[in-house]
Amino acid sequence: MISRSSQDHVRRVRRGYLLVSGLDYFADMLLTVTSVLLLQSLGMGSGAVFALIAAVWIVEGVSEIPTGVLADLLGRRVSVAISFVLRAVGYSALFFSGSVYVAAAGVLLAALGGTFASGALEAWAVDETRPETETGAGVGAGAGAEGARGLDRLFAQGKIAENAGLVLGTLTGAALGTLDLALPQIVAGVSCALAAVLSLRLMTGRPGPERPGPRDGFAPRLRESFGEVMTGTRLTLRGDKVLIALIVATALLWLFRGIPGVQWTVVYEGLVGGDLLVLGAMRSVGSLLEIPLLGWTMSLQRRRAAARRSVIVTASTVGAFALVCAATVREPAVSIVCYVCFSTAFGLCMPGVRAAMNERIDSGHRATVLSVASLFNSLFTGGGLILTGLAVGELGSTAVAWPLAAAGFGVAGLWVGSLAVREGAGPAAGPPRSPTPTKAGPAAVGVTAAGPATAGPATAGPTAAGSPPAGSTAAGSKAAGSTAVGSGTVGPATAGPTTTEPTTAGSTTTGSRAAGPGTAGPSTAGPTTGSQEVSAP
Repeated sequence: MISRSSQDHVRRVRRGYLLVSGLDYFADMLLTVTSVLLLQSLGMGSGAVFALIAAVWIVEGVSEIPTGVLADLLGRRVSVAISFVLRAVGYSALFFSGSVYVAAAGVLLAALGGTFASGALEAWAVDETRPETETGAGVGAGAGAEGARGLDRLFAQGKIAENAGLVLGTLTGAALGTLDLALPQIVAGVSCALAAVLSLRLMTGRPGPERPGPRDGFAPRLRESFGEVMTGTRLTLRGDKVLIALIVATALLWLFRGIPGVQWTVVYEGLVGGDLLVLGAMRSVGSLLEIPLLGWTMSLQRRRAAARRSVIVTASTVGAFALVCAATVREPAVSIVCYVCFSTAFGLCMPGVRAAMNERIDSGHRATVLSVASLFNSLFTGGGLILTGLAVGELGSTAVAWPLAAAGFGVAGLWVGSLAVREGAGPAAGPPRSPTPTKAGPAAVGVTAAGPATAGPATAGPTAAGSPPAGSTAAGSKAAGSTAVGSGTVGPATAGPTTTEPTTAGSTTTGSRAAGPGTAGPSTAGPTTGSQEVSAP
């Protein structure tokens, strides 16, 4: 029986989590339509824009371990506040200065800020809403079931808050962008500053796990964490060959998704006569469409063991043809529909991919192996985007880039589908059991969960539920979940609707985004956690 005071505490925590999570998504998604357009208006060429978004992926990937160690030392509440403050400064910089160098610095600062919060908000909410009896020795079946129902309700409500923030932020940013492309930047900065204050005031509660004291030192713990990742890398490379192939194939999916994700706003701004609200509607419809479709695919996978492979192969094939049509069809309305289909197809692939990868990793090593996979994904995708930027003449040119990306996306999808079998998890991969310090705490359950249900339409952020990734994202990073000159543009996010596009915003606390910490960054929960988006729908 839960006391009245505990019930009041859970209600306060739930309200705080929903408010901060929704505001987080709102701030990042303000930039999803305007970020790349703003960078272009400042004088950045095609190669420079691709290189900057690639840098966001790389910064988010290599920063995960050190910022994770800092988060362990400082605590979740302070870590989330730092994330919002850094993103507020990074986003606002593009409003107050027209310098290309200041813009680039702001984007990278916001990307760095996104890594401080990965999973921390969700971990706090999970810990504070679980009945106190769950941590005791005699947890009854009733208490456990009640706690499980409470988490289901928490994350279901969280998904609603995230989607509300996503749609409202995207449409608001598009409307503000019609007045001034830099205007969404300052609004996003103010929103992050407000979220920082709210997180400090609302993220209180029961004492959390004991944190290492300052005497333990940052440098020794950082060396230990890097050592664990290196060990995990060696064991992964020497271990399950199917897992290695999954990691590589998943990185290819992200790369070929990221190429059109960088260009789409420039391409469709010209097709729709500069009406940014149409771009905002594209982004919103694509994300919301994933929700019922993901629910249908999950029910299908519960009925048929081979459905996961069928979903991945079908979605990647349809997505590849849709992207070719989007690049070649001259009718704007048809091209828009095709691009939204491509974006949605990517979101449908990622839950099965994440589940297949998790099934091949021993639970004791999952966090470290997924960190290795996420780092590889970030470096591979970042390098691929740099090369693409050198090859693409103009940001608005799709004649070569999109058909090649479509071919790569289709082939990578077929490859992943052939590997994503449900039966027979591979040999345990990963390092000794000492886990790498993470900011997610219990929220890491979203990353460790294996099975199609673990990667729902949530943003990846905690990509986990989305993403999050992931997917943020997103559950998951608002992965996957990924926004614009902020943290969501092109990040690998989570496997949720917010992580399907690269953005300049970098990764959100649950995923990644685009011209900023969301532009194209991976989520902390693994390759799906991604980012929200820099500028992709």
